[in-house]
Amino acid sequence: MRKIYLLPNLFTSGNLFCGVAAMAFTFEGNYVLAAAAIIAGLVFDFCDGVVARLQRTSSRFGLEYDSLADMVTFGLAPMVLVYNLYVVQVGGNLRTGLGVVFLYVACTALRLARYNVQMYEQKKMDFSGLPSPAAAGVLASLVIALHRYAGLSNEGGAEPVHAHILVLVTLPLAFLMVSTVRYPALVELLRPRGKRPFIHLVIMLLAIGGMMLHIEASLLSCFAAYAAWGPFRVCCRAVLRRPSPERELQPAEVGQFPRKRRRRPFTSEVDFPDQRDH
Repeated sequence: MRKIYLLPNLFTSGNLFCGVAAMAFTFEGNYVLAAAAIIAGLVFDFCDGVVARLQRTSSRFGLEYDSLADMVTFGLAPMVLVYNLYVVQVGGNLRTGLGVVFLYVACTALRLARYNVQMYEQKKMDFSGLPSPAAAGVLASLVIALHRYAGLSNEGGAEPVHAHILVLVTLPLAFLMVSTVRYPALVELLRPRGKRPFIHLVIMLLAIGGMMLHIEASLLSCFAAYAAWGPFRVCCRAVLRRPSPERELQPAEVGQFPRKRRRRPFTSEVDFPDQRDH
């Protein structure tokens, strides 16, 4: 086997450890700590990509290992959390819980597989579909916000409304992951080189200030805003590109039709080199 790069894969291993720890905390009934472990895995996942780009140590092995770790931390761990809250804690419908869990995990696997294929075909500054870490971040931050503001107990005490909210949020996140909606890559926005619009600095400062005041609400707001950014941009473009009714019903004038250009005959001596000697 060929040699591998050590530092980026160590961060990926930290991401995988956070996913395993999140499932272990869920089995123990400590749901808030499980959600915090998923957020920590997201930090490790972000760092391994940054380190690989800075050191120029990207490899096929690292890409595949990162996808497997993402499948555990951002696919299985959030669904183990949702399943335990919905089925085990509040006694929800077993078939509904299994259906939602399978749909989300399958969409996560499809999203990661499509990303691996597109990674080698073309490199772009945005993603096709909602990234799986962002989808898991929405669910994890929602659990933390429910604990802070809605009375979700840290030791497993959950109300039926808490579990139903998580199930309702899980379904659109699953469909957004396999959609073709474009999402910006945060790594490209945070690059030190190159200029960025002034509004980017204002948004980052507001996010940092909000996290200092209310970290639970700020985390949920940031993840929810990123997940809603793709559909919001699609709706805005659809509204702006829609032609006006007056323009659709207006008949075309005779002079508006472009005339068909005629081809010029080949009469130049360059086109016929045999005639230059005569």
